[in-house]
Amino acid sequence: MINLSVIVCCYNSQYVIKDTLEHLAVQQTNNTFTYEVVLVDNNCTDHTVEVANNIWKALDTTVDLNVVTESKPGLSYARETGVNHSKGELIIFCDDDNWLASDYLQIAFDFMTKHPEVGVLGGQSIGVLEGVEPKWWDKEAKNYAVGKQATISGDVSSRGYVWGAGMVFRKFLFLRLYNTGFESLLSDRKGELLSSGGDSELCKWFILMGYKLWYLETLKFNHYITKSRLLDSYLVKLKAGHNTSFRILTTYNWFIKQHIKYSKKNKIKRFFIFITKAIKGKVKNRREWKLYLQLAFGDFINTDKALFEIIKYNKKLN
Repeated sequence: MINLSVIVCCYNSQYVIKDTLEHLAVQQTNNTFTYEVVLVDNNCTDHTVEVANNIWKALDTTVDLNVVTESKPGLSYARETGVNHSKGELIIFCDDDNWLASDYLQIAFDFMTKHPEVGVLGGQSIGVLEGVEPKWWDKEAKNYAVGKQATISGDVSSRGYVWGAGMVFRKFLFLRLYNTGFESLLSDRKGELLSSGGDSELCKWFILMGYKLWYLETLKFNHYITKSRLLDSYLVKLKAGHNTSFRILTTYNWFIKQHIKYSKKNKIKRFFIFITKAIKGKVKNRREWKLYLQLAFGDFINTDKALFEIIKYNKKLN
């Protein structure tokens, strides 16, 4: 029986995958669980799969490396395929340039076993730069999922997300969401395109399902950053990709806030509250009036496309 699955999604990763796999092969565990590595070939046009298989064979480990293919380009699609082909109850997203500390899996397994209220666990990332550190690095490192995600270990649900890199979560929550017919509202990375936010979107849904997000500073990994990703031009594209997801993620945050605030009130009372807020917002020419109108009528009308989809899937979950 496999307890934990590590999902490694790859797009032309032949030059970075070696260290990632080596760190996964030498995980130190106390034999309280078993794990597998699922490598997802997401339209690779290089020799990623061949290189990965050869490396894994040379490492002479008893841990299974299972290679699966997702032809539809996009990190979200690759991750979904990886989870669907996984055998573990716990899932870890390990990017192709993440080097998990030797105790990463053991710490993750122990914590998630002891804390069933936590749906998602994130760790601390240390940047390993191939090139010279840019002058802007300290200021912009978090755009690369590098650094601490909180000042201390603890509940970060109010933050609303943990990084997809190194993310640990419960598989049944992921399946519960996707069994509704869920399709991500964010495109996430596709090959060289740097749109993002799919991992944050998942976190929003885990919160809506009543689970906590947690940061654990003892859960550490190195994030290898190649020279090409340290160029000013790459940073500009990276931040632009983050900005494209901002409105939708903000809509999720707004919905979660309203859901927490008003979910205990009966439907009729909620309807009149939201209608009143919509009217007041319309009079003051605020964008929120359409959002409140959407909340009032649920999935019966469509005044805001993103919120309409969120309400639709949340209704199916509950």
